[in-house]
Amino acid sequence: MSLYAFVRPILWAMDPERAHRLAIGLLSRASRHPQLVQMLRQRFAAGSDRLSVEAIGLRFPNCVGLAAGLDKDGEAAPALAALGFGFVEVGTVTPRPQAGNPPVRLWRLPAHQALINRMGFNNEGAPALVGRLEGARRLVPVPIGVNIGKNRDTPAERAAEDYVRCLECVHAVADFVVINVSSPNTPGLRGLQEAPVLDELLAALNGARERLARESGGSPRPLLVKVAPDLSAQQIDDVLDVCLRRRVDGLIATNTTISRPGLAGPEAERPGGL
Repeated sequence: MSLYAFVRPILWAMDPERAHRLAIGLLSRASRHPQLVQMLRQRFAAGSDRLSVEAIGLRFPNCVGLAAGLDKDGEAAPALAALGFGFVEVGTVTPRPQAGNPPVRLWRLPAHQALINRMGFNNEGAPALVGRLEGARRLVPVPIGVNIGKNRDTPAERAAEDYVRCLECVHAVADFVVINVSSPNTPGLRGLQEAPVLDELLAALNGARERLARESGGSPRPLLVKVAPDLSAQQIDDVLDVCLRRRVDGLIATNTTISRPGLAGPEAERPGGL
């Protein structure tokens, strides 16, 4: 019996957020034991060099990575890497801790093999994540990405300050940094994808990463922008123009959608990202 087949009935008997919390809790405990991490790696990690990929100046052992959202606070990176992922992206983290949206904020849609979430960047703050990754980095042999965002109560006109603060905080522990301007669960966040606003944000982040590279004596961290799937063709072109002009290293396509294709009734009316 596969590991998934064994644990699925247990997790699906729970509220989805509680199941998520249990899974991360178990993986977090495993991450504190190097011998257990090594056992997981021997069982699950892909070992062929033919699977490796080089991109954004980094080498990935394979091209199947873990996106942000599962391990928001960097609690379980060693165990997650040992399960065979080619990279582990943690977050989204904000400069200050925040609780996110009130429950209920996560729903399963079994008939559609889908989820709707409206978590709202619930996290313990960038400093807490950095403290964990500093102690665990040697047990993570794959690139670590850190996904950063702004606090809910930070006005849009000061968003760049939050992103720069996050970048400054996570710079030493991140192999690449993802700028999340596309979550549908923080009011006004997607407005940061508008070309003039995004241009100003990326200018601030480029200045910060170059300064941090000089201060550390290393190379600037790759920056990637995570975009929404609900942009129009013109909006996509505008985002691409800004990212090319600001020499962004890559795009992540995509965040969750606010559209409800194929859904009807109460499922279609639930708020959040599908």
